[in-house]
Amino acid sequence: MLKVFLVEDESIVRESLRDNIPWNEYGYEFVGEAGDGEMALPLIRKTQPDLLITDIRMPFMDGLSLTHIVKKELPQIRVIVISGFDDFEYARRALTEGVDQYIMKPITRNTMWQALTMIRDKIEDEKKQQGYLEQYRLERREFEQMQRREFMEKVFSGTMPVEHIYEEAGKLGIAVDAACYNLILFSLRDADDSSDACDSAQNELMLYFMRSPAYFPMEWNLSSYCILVRGSEEAVREFAEQGMRKIEEVCRKAGDRLIWYAAKGEPVLRFSALQECFEKANHAFACRYWKPEEHILTDETAGKILPENDRSTIRSVDASQVDPEVVIRFLKDGDPTGIPDFVSNYLDSLGDVLNSRIFRGYLVLNVRFSVLRWLQDAGIAQEKAQESLDDDSQNFHLEAGEVAGYLKNLLARAMELAGNASASKNRSLAEAAKDYLDAHYAEESLSLNSVAQTLGVSAGYLSAAFSKEQGETFVEYLTGRRMALARELLAQGMHTAEAAARTGYRDPHYFSFVFRKTQGMSTREFRQRAQSAQEAQ
Repeated sequence: MLKVFLVEDESIVRESLRDNIPWNEYGYEFVGEAGDGEMALPLIRKTQPDLLITDIRMPFMDGLSLTHIVKKELPQIRVIVISGFDDFEYARRALTEGVDQYIMKPITRNTMWQALTMIRDKIEDEKKQQGYLEQYRLERREFEQMQRREFMEKVFSGTMPVEHIYEEAGKLGIAVDAACYNLILFSLRDADDSSDACDSAQNELMLYFMRSPAYFPMEWNLSSYCILVRGSEEAVREFAEQGMRKIEEVCRKAGDRLIWYAAKGEPVLRFSALQECFEKANHAFACRYWKPEEHILTDETAGKILPENDRSTIRSVDASQVDPEVVIRFLKDGDPTGIPDFVSNYLDSLGDVLNSRIFRGYLVLNVRFSVLRWLQDAGIAQEKAQESLDDDSQNFHLEAGEVAGYLKNLLARAMELAGNASASKNRSLAEAAKDYLDAHYAEESLSLNSVAQTLGVSAGYLSAAFSKEQGETFVEYLTGRRMALARELLAQGMHTAEAAARTGYRDPHYFSFVFRKTQGMSTREFRQRAQSAQEAQ
């Protein structure tokens, strides 16, 4: 029900309207009344009506002055003005104040019914349009996230010229005019498949970060997120700390059901300097692979992996630091950009023991076997994995200064091999999804979830694979196919409602909204142009 508030200084007229109009029958709830504008204003602020009905001439504050104030505070409110004077100047002023209806006294029930019906239909239509816009924005958000992530990857890697950074940021709606910036990285993963702690924590955290303009949240990969913090130097430091505290608060509520880690960088004074900030944050974030028991990762965490005592003999090495699971955890959850930090911290944790030739050989073999095991678990045949990793260092007699380079190359080749296999799998999956879409795109029940269920994968995995391989999101591809069919049907003279049903849209109004958004014209305009073109031939 829409809420209506009545302002009329003549009590007989006010009471007659209040008691004789069947407000509920017309779709309204009568929420209040007042005898003049001054008395009405605080009540209107309290009740927040959808419609204001007010007389023009009243003591203390007239109806047009009241309308002027209320419209500033409640821009969406609708206004009906009632007047006992057929005065052109009043009517002109009413129009300038944004009044929707101007009714002359005496007021009949039929006149009020017509005015209320028109206002109700107008408000409901606007709410529908707003709903359509919100639905369209949600469908577009996935593609925007992908574009923003690709842009930020270029910023963090330093591969984008400064002038291009600011140009692209403007196109993507990323504000880069702050005095200071920082980054927060965090990852979330369910401890087991039966838990839903990850989804719950993710929803709560993303909602928290989206509420404040100081934060700009982005999905980084399937399990990690990046939060850009911006503002003054003082504000950035405070918001970065608040963000870290919020992550810890939300994640600790999930207890052992959630595996999570978080790290932040150091503030920088230019957007183009975020590469340095990301490197520091990512360096601390990489510690999660060999310090899985620590969740808030800092430079101090990285310092804890450094040797406290002289470790110049093999016997003094902490076996947990060369645990194969450390390498496998990185290969499972990391990415190629994190290899330098991982190798650097990994070797730092071993200290002077790398001076031992025997230990160097043992370490290289240990990492190599871990890599082979991971590749085999990923479904890559042992022979292919060994062939891909073979190189001139197979005798493993490396000097201390050569170990880091060897491990970086080894991990990079392993990730490339696994990536190629995954890309091939993703291509096959994306092609299968595309083929299914091509065959079923006009079905109303078709959705990302239904296609994912048909192909036996999660909706998130299908969405990421489809976007990467096709260069557009699932929803964009589906909308494109549906709009292509819609153009054909409308060009044949088909009515909008029928075209909507034939292209998989339950609601013809939403179909019309999407058509105008994507095609730049209404369905009627398109149909008329198509018919004119056909007649011209």
